[in-house]
Parts: sequence; C-alpha cells; structure tokens
Amino acid sequence: MKKRHLLLSILIFISSVISAQVELTKDPEAKKVLDAVSEKISQNKNMKIKFSYTVKNRQNGHTDTQKGYVFLSGDKFKIIIPETEIISDGKSVWAYNKKDNEVTVTKNDTSEMSIFNPAKLFTAYKNGFKYLLIGEETIDGTKYDVVDLYPEDTENSPYSIIRLKINKATKQPYSVKTSGKSGIDYTFKIIKSDTNKEFPEKLFTFDKSKYPDDIEITDMR
Repeated sequence: MKKRHLLLSILIFISSVISAQVELTKDPEAKKVLDAVSEKISQNKNMKIKFSYTVKNRQNGHTDTQKGYVFLSGDKFKIIIPETEIISDGKSVWAYNKKDNEVTVTKNDTSEMSIFNPAKLFTAYKNGFKYLLIGEETIDGTKYDVVDLYPEDTENSPYSIIRLKINKATKQPYSVKTSGKSGIDYTFKIIKSDTNKEFPEKLFTFDKSKYPDDIEITDMR
C-alpha cells in the first residue's frame, strides 16, 4: 500500500551509479561523525520534530513538499501531515487517510527505518552499511558534515544511497535524503526539534471514537 510504503522505510532512492573510483569502506572519519550524532540522539528521552518532507519523482519531474510534525518516544510515534495521520504504540501502526476515510493497521517492524524517524536513520550505519565522509557544506551560514551511507547488500536492498547532513558544531541531525531504484527521492529536513518532552500515553494510541463513524478499517496484522 502506498501509505505503508511511504511510512515504513525510508524509503526509495536514486539510481545506484556510484563512481568506481571510490572505494566504499567504513570510513573512520565518517564513523566519528556518526558516533557523535548517535550519542546525541540517545540522550534524548522523547522528541517533537517539525519537519518538511519532499518527494521528487525523477521520472516525470514532479516534486511535492509538505510540512508536518512527528512525536517520538522509543518505538512509539505519531506523525501528522496533510491528509494523513500515522500512530504507533510500538507494536502496531495505524495509518489514517483522511481523503479516503480509511485506516490501515499493520505490525510495527522496529527493524525497519522510517524517514519520519531520524533516531533510526542516524543510527542505521551500525548495521548493514558502509559509509563515507563526503565533506562539508555551509547552509545559511551553518556548517554541516555530509555523510553518505551505502548498503552492503546491494542486490537485496532497496537503498542506493542515504545522504545525511549533520550540524558540525552541535552534532544535531539536519536532513536525510534517500535515493533508490524506484526513481523517487525523499528528503526529510528538520525545521525545529524539541527534546526530552513529556507526552501522554494516549498520544500513541488509536482511538476509533475520534474518527468518523463510517471510517473503514483494514487490519493487515
């Protein structure tokens, strides 16, 4: 399902034509940067993130950008974007499509990365990826380290490249761009993040009574 594909797995990426002159290894300089941001994320109890989310279809040139919010607490999360609301209690995921008045329920596979979950994106390097420190980029006067991740299992992975930009001074995540074989690029950019927030448990619970009476629920668990 399109919404499921959009949510759980970051998700789909630029063609894997990587220069043959680059020997892909676990670059120790890149690891220093990634370890630092991983440590920074691990210190955050809960997070509220305001983000922009851009989908670019390289086949037809169409680009769409939306803004939204994501609330994170361990494996639990809630995502609010136009026409879509996604809730997980850590075990199941409820994806509500407002236009179709439909909810699809699936299991929450915590082994999968989500473009809406920077905590997983910025720790993905620990298993199944090679990484390379590409260099430094300055955006609006702020310097960012740029690190590319490449899947070790190129044949079975949907990923070609995941590009991370990390604030050089604070080690805070800034953006993630995923590219792959589907011809679609996804870019997740953090506009603002608040850490160590306190969230009520009901925030991560699907309450049918809060939705239209004629809502259609498809349980795929």
